Amino acid sequence: MKILSILSQSMVLFISFFGVVHAATSPLNCPVIASKTLDSYSRGCNAPLNPLQQAICHDKPKNWVNGLLLLDSSVGVSYVRALRSAGVNTAICKQLVDSHQVYEDALHQCGNHSDCVLKVMHNWSLDLAQIEKSLRVPIKMSSLQQFAGKAYIQDGSKTVPLLERLKQGMDLFPLPRLALKNGNELIWGFQPHNAQVQSLMILNHQGDVQVMGLVDNLYLGMSGGQAPAGLDPEARLSLLVRNPAALSENLPAIHAWAAASLLGFNQTCPGKDQQACQAAMAQTLPIKAYNLNCKVKPQGNILVDHCTLPLPSVKNDVSPGLFWQ
Repeated sequence: MKILSILSQSMVLFISFFGVVHAATSPLNCPVIASKTLDSYSRGCNAPLNPLQQAICHDKPKNWVNGLLLLDSSVGVSYVRALRSAGVNTAICKQLVDSHQVYEDALHQCGNHSDCVLKVMHNWSLDLAQIEKSLRVPIKMSSLQQFAGKAYIQDGSKTVPLLERLKQGMDLFPLPRLALKNGNELIWGFQPHNAQVQSLMILNHQGDVQVMGLVDNLYLGMSGGQAPAGLDPEARLSLLVRNPAALSENLPAIHAWAAASLLGFNQTCPGKDQQACQAAMAQTLPIKAYNLNCKVKPQGNILVDHCTLPLPSVKNDVSPGLFWQ
């Protein structure tokens, strides 16, 4: 019996140790965590209610702005949105998850006391905003202008400044973004009422532009995971760099972003949309890369095929399921 007891204790220790090792070595995937996280604790105030739900659902605010139901929903939605853009194994992902655990512990200590819950939720909303502010890459107009320079592009029958075309595809707020494992952030957008005009940019942590991307007629090109007649012949994704090394460093994320755009973003893969994601990733994408430092410019500052760069062969190890908008 004593031997069995020792063996049992050893097994418990082994299982516990294995769990720790697994947790330490598994990638911290914030978009996956987001998919499993409820965006409110009240959940419709359906009985039976736990103490926290009692505090939220039975709250009698002096004014609607300080109502726990509203705060619960707004803070929860903000947290899930932040998780979706925090990427995998990134600094912001870790800080979000760690800080949220502290927040939940404080909430549960409140029991069903609404004043306590209100204070904890309010403080968490401030903490969440500060985390995003401190770890998000800043978008600096000076950096965009320096990168774009005086380059022009051919946009249909018109010739327009590169920076102007970039802005056309980013005319919304807030801009969707994703933190990348290499420390960069991929930020994208689209033209209001015309999602076929898209733009993207990749910035390093200091806000310096690494890549600009101009996208046309790619969005929803494979709605439902199918491209019945092939992609739109006018579809294009033009990538602009000043350092060709930025292509190989960021192309896997751009490829996954383009696949997500083909599907309309917001895909659960791994998961129910895995087959569609795989089909989109296998699609031949109309990507061309240009070197803005190209010395051969027979048409003034207009980008021409003389300035194209070969696309490097890279491992496509980024999932389209990371991109939500």
